[in-house]
Amino acid sequence: MNADARRALVFALAPLVAFYFIEDTWGTQVALVISMVVALGELAWQWHRTHKLDRTTLFSAGMVLVLGGVSLVFDDDRFVLYAPVATDALFAGGLFLSVWRGKAVMVMLAEQQHPELANDPIRRRFLRGMTVRLGLNLLLHAALTAAVAGGERSTWLFVSGPVQYILFGVQFLLEIAWGRMTLPPEDEDEEDDNRNESQDGAP
Repeated sequence: MNADARRALVFALAPLVAFYFIEDTWGTQVALVISMVVALGELAWQWHRTHKLDRTTLFSAGMVLVLGGVSLVFDDDRFVLYAPVATDALFAGGLFLSVWRGKAVMVMLAEQQHPELANDPIRRRFLRGMTVRLGLNLLLHAALTAAVAGGERSTWLFVSGPVQYILFGVQFLLEIAWGRMTLPPEDEDEEDDNRNESQDGAP
């Protein structure tokens, strides 16, 4: 996971963390308002810093604002408790849709930094698989969060926050191991490219 993805994930979790710690002291209504203020603050800070809004931050903040507002109107904090579930499910759906349309998210992100991947079907196939596995990872986290949403708030906070980092970390390590077993070494690819260039230039 690159630095931008980690930063976006921290932004997505910040309103949830604020909600938990404030709700325990001042109650649900105050916690909802402050978590919504935190979400607005994230958007303002990111816009001030980059003059653009990351889609992940925009989506997660929007979910907090919309569901927080609905929770205040109906006086029911379950909308906020299930916000991570909806977020995970929608992101997973977007990942699956990108694979189905032939434009896997992980492939497109990798090609932005390494355009030569357009001619590497092996690594493109690996990245498409990674996109699917990431979607399944998000669905697993959504299911776990939904299962604890009606229980202890401390359990909900742990599952909605740290557990997601753990799941991402486990997948990251497994992807590295799987990639080393299935992908050809990069130096081997460079040798093949140089050999092809030599053959093309030969009389």
